[in-house]
Amino acid sequence: MTSRPRLLGLGAIALTIAIAATAAAASTRSSSTRAATPSFQLRIGTIMPFTGDLSAVGPSLNAAVQLGVDTINQTLTRLGLSNSISVDLVDSQDDQTQTQPAIEAATKEVKVDKVDVIVGTLSSTSTIAMAQGVTIPNDVVVISPTASAPQITNLKDNNTVWRVLPSDTFQGRALAAAGATVFGRHATVNVGARNDDFGTALQALFIKTWKARGGKIGASVNWDPNGTTFDTEAQKLVSGNPAGWVIIDYPQTFAKMGPALVRTGKWSPSKTLMTDVMSVPASLKQVGRQATVGLRGTAPASLAPTYPQVSAFAKLFKKKESKFPATGYEGLSFDATILSFLAALQGHSASPNAIKANLRSISGPPGIKVTYLNLAQAIKDILAGKQIDYQGVFGPVDYDSHGDVGSAIFKIWKYDGKTVSTIKEFTYSSQ
Repeated sequence: MTSRPRLLGLGAIALTIAIAATAAAASTRSSSTRAATPSFQLRIGTIMPFTGDLSAVGPSLNAAVQLGVDTINQTLTRLGLSNSISVDLVDSQDDQTQTQPAIEAATKEVKVDKVDVIVGTLSSTSTIAMAQGVTIPNDVVVISPTASAPQITNLKDNNTVWRVLPSDTFQGRALAAAGATVFGRHATVNVGARNDDFGTALQALFIKTWKARGGKIGASVNWDPNGTTFDTEAQKLVSGNPAGWVIIDYPQTFAKMGPALVRTGKWSPSKTLMTDVMSVPASLKQVGRQATVGLRGTAPASLAPTYPQVSAFAKLFKKKESKFPATGYEGLSFDATILSFLAALQGHSASPNAIKANLRSISGPPGIKVTYLNLAQAIKDILAGKQIDYQGVFGPVDYDSHGDVGSAIFKIWKYDGKTVSTIKEFTYSSQ
């Protein structure tokens, strides 16, 4: 009779010890989880063309970066992480669509503002110049929203130069496909391009692809983007009897080249293909109706509005940044911002080394597909050690070994004097 209470007492003691041990283990796990949450401030700088050849798109893309920063910080606040993690747009500089201002802007942001990432710039020539002169030697990450020159692929950049728009390797193929649709596969076309990294590289890619498809090249002309008159180049470009023209230029230069072509009396915009930036309404307005009505061309296309992140972002940008006209390219700089943050989060650090080491992993398969719409869940997944696959607003990123996107959608567009419409779409892959 006396032993039973003693046995019950021992059982109670054992149970108490077990509960205490379980509580201690839970506390240890909780502390471990808290310790795993990183602490960093991601410092982003932008370099955009607020003036110059690409000023029609620069301000809107810069606004999209700020929108990305705000989206991230609001999400961190909701998750209770804003005391340990933050993202700041610390400076925005104007490169004037010129190389020297781009170099000076990058120097300021790297040396003075101590940025971890630069989102920018937009032109290939300026991007290459600032990367080689400033960001590569200082091991700072650059993510260009729109620089598309093929030369960027093979830069000796120590994995620091990335982009969101597809390489013009794709656009050369798209232009040739568009030419076959518009002019006929075996037609003779004249080709003109601005003499810079973007223009001459895409010109060469188009000519190579066009000839391989059975087409013929008449005149091939280049011009100095900083020139004041273009009548000589225009006369060369309209020589012969081509079925049409392929012209690779930016709006501020074409605002002078276009009228020079009109003055020849031998050129028509309705027989001309141009490239992406010329499909932006602000660019067409900058050039004027006489040299633009009837223009067609190719441009990288974003995912269809049926994708939730695409339609949602369009509404968000219109609501938050209504003073900036939507160009269709804002998703590129927004994606660059989100990608920078997710890479830093996975690397538990805002250091450029952590970001460049993780950009490829968070942007492609395998992993849980996420968009900015479920950014909170993406953050939780990364902190839980899970791999994600970010699906951008502009398109899937899926970075390859060179920091290039692995696939692209291109459209043939046409301007009727009032609206820019899509005629046809092509999908390309590097595989």
